[in-house]
Amino acid sequence: MPTLSQGTLASMSRLTAVALALTLAIGLGGCATSSDGASSPTQTQSIPTPDPALIPDAPAETITAVDAAAYDDGFGSYVFRVGDGPSWCTITTDLDQVLCEQNEAAASYTPIPAPADCEGSYGYQVRLYGAQPESGDIAGFVCSTGQWQDPAGAQVLAAGTKITAGAFTCYVKDTAARCQNESGQFIALGPKVWAIHN
Repeated sequence: MPTLSQGTLASMSRLTAVALALTLAIGLGGCATSSDGASSPTQTQSIPTPDPALIPDAPAETITAVDAAAYDDGFGSYVFRVGDGPSWCTITTDLDQVLCEQNEAAASYTPIPAPADCEGSYGYQVRLYGAQPESGDIAGFVCSTGQWQDPAGAQVLAAGTKITAGAFTCYVKDTAARCQNESGQFIALGPKVWAIHN
């Protein structure tokens, strides 16, 4: 049986070390954050971001404001359907939050990878708090197992109008809603777009 020389063994050791280093670098690279600064929920996939041009701008002061009382559901929340689109939002002043949502089938943007601990639907409900909560971010996706609110009887907030309730102002552009708090953080949701700004 042939034996290997010391030089051959040393070369094989160096090759093994290089291969191990490359494997480790590639493996750790998959855990990095995406280039847009958003952390991946699954830590192995980046979050696909929609075209920024589709995100509604902050509403101008001259935008028509509606009376929030017309959207009161009688239980301390203000619910509206987003223009002619499939989305709806609920402002709940008691919880200091606004939550916008839509059915999965209505969304045409690239699906958002769910975190490992989410066994429900992900990427179709987005929440914004009025102030920093005890834990978590001010704005973010919600892992959901059902609808937060039934939009069937909700009034439509027409495109080009805004509603203010509690610490939130929501504005509709085309079929997307943008809701922001008094500090300027915001969320947006529509069939073609979503946005989260903490």
